[in-house]
Amino acid sequence: MTITTSSRLAAIPTYEPGLTTAEVLARYGLDSAVKLASNESPFPPLEAVADVICAGADAVNRYPQGAGTALREALAELHGADPAQIVLGNGSCELILLAGTALLDPGTTVVHPSPSFGLYPHLAEVAGAESIAVPLDDAGRNDLEAMAAEVDERTRLVVICSPNNPTGGYVAADAIEAFLDMVPDDVAVLIDEAYHDFVTLADRGRPMSLAKSRPNVLVTRTFSKAYGLCGLRVGYGVGSTDWVAAIDRVRQPFNTSSVAQAAALEAIRHQGPMSRRIAETVAERERMGESLRAMGVTFTETQANFILMTAIDGRPFDGSAVHEQLLRRGIIVRNGASLGVPSGLRVTIGTRDENDAFLAALAELIGTT
Repeated sequence: MTITTSSRLAAIPTYEPGLTTAEVLARYGLDSAVKLASNESPFPPLEAVADVICAGADAVNRYPQGAGTALREALAELHGADPAQIVLGNGSCELILLAGTALLDPGTTVVHPSPSFGLYPHLAEVAGAESIAVPLDDAGRNDLEAMAAEVDERTRLVVICSPNNPTGGYVAADAIEAFLDMVPDDVAVLIDEAYHDFVTLADRGRPMSLAKSRPNVLVTRTFSKAYGLCGLRVGYGVGSTDWVAAIDRVRQPFNTSSVAQAAALEAIRHQGPMSRRIAETVAERERMGESLRAMGVTFTETQANFILMTAIDGRPFDGSAVHEQLLRRGIIVRNGASLGVPSGLRVTIGTRDENDAFLAALAELIGTT
C-alpha cells in the first residue's frame, strides 16, 4: 500500500543542486576541492553581520516577527518605496513559488524564458496550469518580443529573468518597458533580479522604478548572492500593494527567520564594504573572460557572477564529459546538461585563487583533448 498523490507530481521538474565539496572529496578521494558551481559569494558575511547572526542565536526559541517590519522598512527606505510595497521571502525562490500559488489556476498559463532558472516550470505544474517556455535570443537574453507573442487571454503570469541564469544575459530596461507596453495591464509580470548587484550597465536600476510605478510588476531580489547569506534564506519583492497582498495571503506566517531578518537588516547598513566586494567579483569576472578567450573558449556575455561556456575552439563540447574531468581535478562547476545547456558549463566567479585553480585545470584539460 502506498499513499495516493496528486497526478501533478510526476510532471513537476526536479531541481538538481550542485555537488557539495564534501561529496566531491569523498567520491574522488581528494584532499581539497574548489566549489564554483552554485553562484554563491566566495566571501563570508561581513564581521558585523556575523556578530548579529551569533547574537540572534539566543532568541531562536521565540517566533520571528511575522511581518519582518524592521527589514521591510529598511528596504523601503533603500528603494524609495512604501513598506506596504515590500514582501519578504525565504529566499526570492519562495516568492516566485508563492506568485504561482497566488495567481495560477488550471487552464491558465505562465510564460517564462528557457533555458533559465529551473523553478519557473514548477509554478505551472503545481497549480495545474500550463508552462509556456520561450527560447532565449542568440545573446542568451530573454526574448521579450517572443514572450509577448505568447501572452493571451489565458496568461496570468510572465516571468522575466535578468540577468538570466544560466547565461548571464541582461535585458535592457528600455526593452522591459516596451514589453510592458505590449502586454495587458492585468497580466502580472515578475522580474527576477537575483543577480542585479553584479550588473554594471547604466540602466540597472530602472526595472525597480517600474515596479514602483506599474501595478502589474513585481521585482524580486535576494540576499543569497552578493550579500553572501545563502544559508539563511532571505529575499524580498518590491511591487504594488496588490502584488504584495496576493503573496501575503499565501505565504506562511513566519517564512523568514529572526536571524535571517536581523542579518539582512545589518547587511544593508554596510553598502560601502558590500560594493567593494561586488567590484572585486566583477573585476574577476572580466579577468576570467579574458583568460577564457585566450584559451579559445566561447561564452555568453554575462552581467552576473557566473560565466556559461558554450564552445571550445569554436566547436560545441560534451559538457558532461568536461564536467567529470574537472571534478577529478578537484574543480566543481555546474554541468550545463542540468541547466538545459548540454554543450555548456557554468562556472561561478570565486576568489582570485579559486578562479586561477579553475583556469589552470581547464587549460590542462583542453591541452589533453
